Amino acid sequence: MRSSVTAVGLGIAAGGLGLRALIALGRVLTLADLPPHADPGTAAAVYDTLTEALRTAAWAAVATGLALALTAWLTARVRRTPPADEAHGGETGPTMTTSATAPRP
Repeated sequence: MRSSVTAVGLGIAAGGLGLRALIALGRVLTLADLPPHADPGTAAAVYDTLTEALRTAAWAAVATGLALALTAWLTARVRRTPPADEAHGGETGPTMTTSATAPRP
């Protein structure tokens, strides 16, 4: 179960990085395809303004995914260490056994 959660976290982070890369690629392609009379600085400012929320969401997805994966990985590491009483062969001390039948008088 924890490995699945770790994989989901890494997938979310990878999706955020992919989204961020596609936004950057879209910016490069948009600015390269401007008409000759257009101002590249103005076009870049408009593109950045329109994609600001999307860029923020992409970084949030990266941070959330990495936090989820790291938390799942760390909890799996902590849970695998045996408790102190199990580390010594599983014996917790003397046990008392009782008979199923009561002794006859």
